[in-house]
Amino acid sequence: MTSFPFVPQFPSPRVERVSPGHLVAVATAPDGSDFVVWRWFDAVVLGEDEDGGIRLWEPGHGEVVAERRDGYQRQRPGSRVYASAGLPGADWWVASSVVPDPDRADVELGAVEALYTDNNLWAVAFGQD
Repeated sequence: MTSFPFVPQFPSPRVERVSPGHLVAVATAPDGSDFVVWRWFDAVVLGEDEDGGIRLWEPGHGEVVAERRDGYQRQRPGSRVYASAGLPGADWWVASSVVPDPDRADVELGAVEALYTDNNLWAVAFGQD
């Protein structure tokens, strides 16, 4: 696995900053190396605000308020969910409940890919700009 400087517009999920419980999207660079493109944090639901925001606690960031992604289903306080930062429209997003098999997680992979593609960020991420 290769570490690389992350796209400057986003928080930096460098390989050394990925912790147990984080869910990551990995991309393959043109040279065949794999690297982290995006990460989702394992957060705990604290409750729901009157305006619909979901209050979460994440160990590295403390308490945050997240907007719901389309697939999010209401979770009870104390439930673990995947949260992400950096997608357009909110500082934090809550995606889905944490699952034992990461391949079955309902997270916004399509939105991440579209963000990179629509904004021509792949070359920057691969250091080819």
